[in-house]
Amino acid sequence: MKWTDIINLTASMLLSGSPAVASPLQPRSTTFTRRAETTAVNATGGTYEAFKPGYLAGTWEVFKRGEYVDLSGTGYIRVRWEVEYWKGVGPMYEPTFDNIDGTFLFVAGGGGFQISDTPQGCPQGTGCLNFTGANEFGYSYPTDGYNPWHNMYYYLDGSVTITNHEAGGLYNVGVMAYSYDNILSDINTAPADSGNLIKYGYSYDPAEGSCPCAE
Repeated sequence: MKWTDIINLTASMLLSGSPAVASPLQPRSTTFTRRAETTAVNATGGTYEAFKPGYLAGTWEVFKRGEYVDLSGTGYIRVRWEVEYWKGVGPMYEPTFDNIDGTFLFVAGGGGFQISDTPQGCPQGTGCLNFTGANEFGYSYPTDGYNPWHNMYYYLDGSVTITNHEAGGLYNVGVMAYSYDNILSDINTAPADSGNLIKYGYSYDPAEGSCPCAE
């Protein structure tokens, strides 16, 4: 068979709709470790505010500088962030996690965005370049490059104190106990064209990796 015949035969097969051989797909293998949830995580002290309708979602609201919550138990915690730039902009000093007794790990980030992402609709004001401000108010900025997710997830087996250190750039954090299954659902939520579901979450346990994730 001549080369011209081979070329003509190949072209004929393509035009006739013969299926091409597909390259094998590489499945994503990011894992999210399931850890024991044996004792409910509860507040044992603090100066936090209790949740009220209209507040940032959370059981223990740590809204102002110096406010804190003491937690104890064995399970997962969600710390939801809100940069309150419409009330004050400037350097942001993130919350601290102190008095750790036992195991305390950052395990996942979710909620659809990090504060450096561009909103699909400003929380307040217009022309937001990211979630830390708007044209009318200016912008806050982390002092050390900290770039929290809307939902920051932690695992606790013991006790910890979470304290707000805002100064200049104001923010709120809403803290609550959470389950592994609900975290997995959040970090696997697909991005959307509206709202602020901008990207999949990340697993950081046992190692950093983009979701979708599996146990």
